[in-house]
Amino acid sequence: MSWQAQGFRAWFLQRLSAIYIVWCLLVVIVGLFTGVITSFEEWRQLFSSPVVNILVLLFFIAIMVHAWVGIRDIVIDYVHYAAARLIALNLLMLFLISMSVWITYILLSLVEL
Repeated sequence: MSWQAQGFRAWFLQRLSAIYIVWCLLVVIVGLFTGVITSFEEWRQLFSSPVVNILVLLFFIAIMVHAWVGIRDIVIDYVHYAAARLIALNLLMLFLISMSVWITYILLSLVEL
């Protein structure tokens, strides 16, 4: 199968993003149950690290990619009019990009260099 095939690329991106999302959630769940971080100041100190912020940003990017592929497939399958499909996909893209910018702004405001 060719990497140029749109279906394979979408399938691969969704599986890759799902693996990263599950890995991050498992790390957080294990961290919560082991009691490593118990106070607000410890959370604040954790998120002041640029490495943690990059990993969290990658987590949210993985969520956005996963959502884009999934909702795009649903819209393509069930919205039959081309104009309505184009509007729906553009609104979805605008929403996901704005959410990504907002999350990036929040994470950058936490970093202490």
